[in-house]
Amino acid sequence: MTEAACEDAGRLSDRLGALKRCFALSRLVTESLDLSEVLERIMTTSRQALSAEAASLLLVDETPGPGQGELVFTVAQGPACRDLRGGFRLAPGEGVAGWVAARAEPVLLVDAYDDSRFNPDVDRLTGYRTRSMACVPLLYRGRVIGVAQCINKAGGGVFTRDEVETFSLLAAQAAVAIVNARLHGEALAKQRMEFDMEVAAGVQQSLLPQGVPLVPGFDLAGASLSCDATSGDYYDFMRRPDAAGGPERFFVAVGDVTGHGIQAALFMTSVRAFLRARLLAPGGPAAIVGDVNRLLSGDMGDSGRFMTFFLLEIDPAAGVMRSVRAGHDPALLYDPATGTFVEVGGRGIPLGIDAGWAYEENVLCPLPEDAVLVLGTDGIWEARAASGEMYGKARLRQAIARGASGDARAVVDAVLADLDAFLAGMPRHDDVTLVVVKTAPGAGKKEVS
Repeated sequence: MTEAACEDAGRLSDRLGALKRCFALSRLVTESLDLSEVLERIMTTSRQALSAEAASLLLVDETPGPGQGELVFTVAQGPACRDLRGGFRLAPGEGVAGWVAARAEPVLLVDAYDDSRFNPDVDRLTGYRTRSMACVPLLYRGRVIGVAQCINKAGGGVFTRDEVETFSLLAAQAAVAIVNARLHGEALAKQRMEFDMEVAAGVQQSLLPQGVPLVPGFDLAGASLSCDATSGDYYDFMRRPDAAGGPERFFVAVGDVTGHGIQAALFMTSVRAFLRARLLAPGGPAAIVGDVNRLLSGDMGDSGRFMTFFLLEIDPAAGVMRSVRAGHDPALLYDPATGTFVEVGGRGIPLGIDAGWAYEENVLCPLPEDAVLVLGTDGIWEARAASGEMYGKARLRQAIARGASGDARAVVDAVLADLDAFLAGMPRHDDVTLVVVKTAPGAGKKEVS
């Protein structure tokens, strides 16, 4: 065999070896979908394939913000690699890696310090001297997602163009593996998030009233529908025995946190906890709401969130209702005998804005027989149909009047059914909460004590 034939045979053997390494890398990276493990395997295989002293892998930062487009050292192997493991960055276009990323072309440096593209800052940082370098882009569907580098031939010498070609083949396999690992990681994160949201939704649902208290002379019902897994709306039914052994009093609360989702839900649970704890101490509705507002402002004052709130106290013995409005829409009081509505309002700002705000109390007495008091959140009247038309309070009043001949639950069902018919399958973009208090015949006829 001639010398030329021997060289061709040797080159063919090297090519076959390179292809075997590519297949080996493909097998290695598909055995794991953990991104950090995949990246380490990629560089270990590449370093072995090129007999390199050191190797590094830099990924393009695709996160929107000041660092977008920069190259981040993600894997570093070999001498002095520790200094590069902390996320050392290169600006777009900086150094050989930046040049390769910008042009999506491989580079072979026989003498690194003799090439103007080489940036010696990394050598100064690590104390390691780069002699030769093979640098290739990580391309996925024509987009550069990173750069891989092999540095200094083990035992001396320089990298060859055939080795750069092998490195490029390995990089092509690596890019696909990186994207697959990322997608797998995102899918797992989404799955975990969905599970966490499901747990949070279950916890929040357990905090809503599981039943309706029996209040002499009054009938109560409520419902809350979230547009996300969790809700920023809140309603509650509570009872408080008289400290002196007198008759019980009952409280109805409705609130609406700005926004919706998990943060609003956490805010809502804080209000619920503060309110229920405050009911253990004496004081009327205005004092209760003032104390809850003070606690909430101290904890949430810098969050930018607040909650509109309406608290109603029912005194069955006196047949009286007292209310406090904290920035919430007024309640609607419907008298079926006259077919008229009265708004039950009062002065007050939302909870969590001003810790020192003094809330005022309003007394509802005498109450009409079979009167219907409705508390709701703006997800009802601000709901929009496909045409863009808003549901509105006029339509809400009509639905209340239609259901008023039934009990409190019938009124709730009438309003929600009418809202569903209005939306005609359109998704709700805000949480919906509705509470109805209906008076029985004879309620509210006593004098206010």
